[in-house]
Amino acid sequence: MTMRNLWAQTDNPLATWVADLTPLRSQPESLLRFVLDVLEEGARYQVLKIIEAPLLGYTAEHGGELGPLLSKLYQEHHVVDLFGFTGAAMAPGHPQSSTAQATLSWHGVNGKVVEGACTDLGALLLRFEPAPDAFPLDCLRHYPPVRVTGRRLEYPPGSREPKNAPLDWPPEVRFSIHSDIWFPWIFGMAHPEFDDKRMFGNRELAGRHTPRLNAFLKAVEAKTLELGGSWQIDSDEIGTGMSPWLTAHGIDLEAEPLAHMPAAALGTEWV
Repeated sequence: MTMRNLWAQTDNPLATWVADLTPLRSQPESLLRFVLDVLEEGARYQVLKIIEAPLLGYTAEHGGELGPLLSKLYQEHHVVDLFGFTGAAMAPGHPQSSTAQATLSWHGVNGKVVEGACTDLGALLLRFEPAPDAFPLDCLRHYPPVRVTGRRLEYPPGSREPKNAPLDWPPEVRFSIHSDIWFPWIFGMAHPEFDDKRMFGNRELAGRHTPRLNAFLKAVEAKTLELGGSWQIDSDEIGTGMSPWLTAHGIDLEAEPLAHMPAAALGTEWV
């Protein structure tokens, strides 16, 4: 059996962008505004929609919009939830972990491109396993398409300093991707002819959803800088061989790899 979904979902991030909001530490209202803006941009570009947030007792099906709940949390309890509510590193199925959704494209069972909502790329990929145990577990890690993590900041009444964050701890929000489904070229680490050098083309998929991811990252970057924070890509969280496609603003869809996998390899049988 052949298979066209050659992307993977790994335990370690392939890229992480960081919004450092240290200058806003004593501006809880601005931090809250940042969270609300990120949620708005995530929904606009269909890369980050919170479906469940157990730490807040929130579900999209029954709870309406998440923004008013976060605003109420600050107004009534002086807490800015700077994406601490995602919980348990956003690992689907883990207790108290959130569920986040993005609209992505992948190859259906007939090889045609399908677009749909996804909350767990590892679970999605497993649906297309071409042979028993064809996929190493390292390719099937359970994370959402975009993983956003931060912390909860508690402000005592009348104080502008969070009581639960040491001065040497920067209030930051991290935006990570664990799958190369976003990249135009991928190694196909589970493919029978994988050699860690030649790369398969993935523009057919990436060209559909990655422009929206890039637009989202650029919007969040602009908001971060507007508020006086800083924005960067974490050089310690770049997947092996992925740096040619990564910038502080997103993923470059035009860069070419050093070595191409021959097109005939797509017809290789998985056993």
